[in-house]
Amino acid sequence: MARLRAEDNVQFVTVNGADSTVCSVLDRGLQFGDGLFETMLCVSGTPVDFAEHWVRLAEGCRRLGIDCPAIQRDVTAAVARQGAPKAVAKLIVTRGSTERGYRCVPSVRPNWILTITDAPEHPLAHGNEGVAVKLCRTRVSLDDPQLAGLKHLNRLPQVLARREWDTEYHDGLLADHGGRIVEGCTSNLFLVAQGTLRTPDLTACGVRGIVRQKVLDHSIALGIPCEVTTLGLREIERAEEVFLTNSVYGIVPVSAIEDMRYRLGPMTMRLMKDLCRDVYY
Repeated sequence: MARLRAEDNVQFVTVNGADSTVCSVLDRGLQFGDGLFETMLCVSGTPVDFAEHWVRLAEGCRRLGIDCPAIQRDVTAAVARQGAPKAVAKLIVTRGSTERGYRCVPSVRPNWILTITDAPEHPLAHGNEGVAVKLCRTRVSLDDPQLAGLKHLNRLPQVLARREWDTEYHDGLLADHGGRIVEGCTSNLFLVAQGTLRTPDLTACGVRGIVRQKVLDHSIALGIPCEVTTLGLREIERAEEVFLTNSVYGIVPVSAIEDMRYRLGPMTMRLMKDLCRDVYY
């Protein structure tokens, strides 16, 4: 592995399959955010939900007109070689390296970067019944439909929102300029009210999370009423249960959003038992 500082907690890094930590300064991901990424929990040398992550990455490449590199075996082999009980793999794919300017010649080849790092401690590791979440002042703008749902490299709203707290909150919720809740900085949001599971509509902006879709699919299969809809402050205030979903943590119950309090309810517990046990914690 290329040389890194010990405090980086990086087990492995490759750039285009080479033993390197160096990427060109002309890379369009660096210059323009012209690319996509996937972050995956790895358990015993296997990336969790890798097929679903790859489908989203390939669809993002198709929509952005990036030639998606055929590196599935490279990624899974690298994770398997590390073999850690738990780790996090981040795969970045950019359009490639070009000369100055927005124009990109058709012959440009994509760059890809894979890092494997130590898995963070799960938020529920110490037995608490939920996490605290902030309502962020930072707003997200409605994206072009070409970008909605994708995990593209343009994350400035999330970066700015994360500056609003230190360690007192697990995550922060982002709304658009009309006050509609979109997602967390690093998660998707679910509410439970009167037996119905509700999550924000991400047609206009936001990331369609892998675990978010698993929760929706599983809930529908169980016959739980589900709504993908507009959610605002009123809906958050009236919710009986709240939880977040994320590919590294799975499902994380929320005990508080600012001064609003929630219980760890039966629907959240059922979904955690069905989808998260023996994988995320």
